[in-house]
Amino acid sequence: GLLRRRAAALFPADSAHLLMPSLSAGSNALSSAKDEVEAYDALAARYNEDEIYTSIGPVLLAVNPYAPVAACDQRCLAELAALNAGGAAVSDLPAHIFRVALEAYDGLVDGPQAILVSGESGAGKTETAKILLEYLAEVSCSGSDLHKRVLKTNPIMESFGCAKTVWNNNSSRFGKFLTLQFSASGRMQGAFMKTYLLEKSRITSQLPGEQNYHVLYTVAKGLSSAQRTEFGLPKGSDAVESFKLLNLKKAGDVKWADFPCDFKELTEAFAVIPSLNDKQASCWRVIMAVLYLGNLSFTGQGEDDAKVKDPAVVAAVARLLSCETAQLEKAICTQNMKAGLDWISKPNTVAYASDVKNALTKALYSRLFDYIVEMVNVSLEKSGDEMRYFIGAVDIFGFECFPTNSLEQLCINFANEK
Repeated sequence: GLLRRRAAALFPADSAHLLMPSLSAGSNALSSAKDEVEAYDALAARYNEDEIYTSIGPVLLAVNPYAPVAACDQRCLAELAALNAGGAAVSDLPAHIFRVALEAYDGLVDGPQAILVSGESGAGKTETAKILLEYLAEVSCSGSDLHKRVLKTNPIMESFGCAKTVWNNNSSRFGKFLTLQFSASGRMQGAFMKTYLLEKSRITSQLPGEQNYHVLYTVAKGLSSAQRTEFGLPKGSDAVESFKLLNLKKAGDVKWADFPCDFKELTEAFAVIPSLNDKQASCWRVIMAVLYLGNLSFTGQGEDDAKVKDPAVVAAVARLLSCETAQLEKAICTQNMKAGLDWISKPNTVAYASDVKNALTKALYSRLFDYIVEMVNVSLEKSGDEMRYFIGAVDIFGFECFPTNSLEQLCINFANEK
């Protein structure tokens, strides 16, 4: 059953070219099928002994157990403490994410460090990156306000950037490069992230059995009655199955336990990030506008002139975005064309208006995502020439093979293959 499980790998920067080194010390990349079989046999033996981590040369391979591994983490922490107290070298420590983190941390004296987290979808990359971050924050700024802020970025980024796919209930649909900044004494001073390839196509279209980004469900379910009234939302706005973008037949299709956090925990995470705390209501407004845009439909079909089918829907979107209903409807259902020196207004066809609506929906969500990242960076980043010491972690979202791959997924598949 091991080969049907999925594995994530952590590579130090200088070994990122390796495909799969053999288990023998000092060897290069695998050169035969026999070596690969031996590697799998060794992984299987360790996995059967509840050892999910294996060091293969400079690479740490983690086999996803699809279960909490707190006992493994606590055991490794105890071993780390005992070995460090005895003056053991880092290379003598047990195979674990903590060891990779410690090697990078100790290596700061030689210069900036980089770690690559790679693997197919469901391999455990998101959890691996989270454990890596938690350990580095714990050893370098435990108990500080920065420590709290760094850890609270996890539920925020997972809510806005992860979704259920065919293979994975919490699949990262974006890539990120996280930089942790340290002082010369090894104290964490700040952090910032760069994101890329957010899967925008998922916002307006998902495959059967898949879901949209977690935060859309979390906010749709979690808003209080007072907030719904404040936003001017119609009755029934708390019925998550009523929003087409959520791809649900009934509310029971959502497995809330698989989500990174509930609405209360998400608002608490926002409250810890100073630059986001007072922006919560605005973010929820944009998310609800995205959901209502998904419900916007038109009379007629194909090449017919587009007319909004339910004016109440476009009115709800306009209220949420603080714009005029008539202007919003005009922007979606018509286009301005220049004829000579004059501009004329031409009705959009139903097909074209639907494309405009989808483009607006994706633009709203992707810009909100970028804004969230920007505000997180404002709260965490430490600027200045003294920030010469840093650890960079690249988390590439995973290989997937859908019946129809999005452009973003195609790019990621290509990057993972390379």
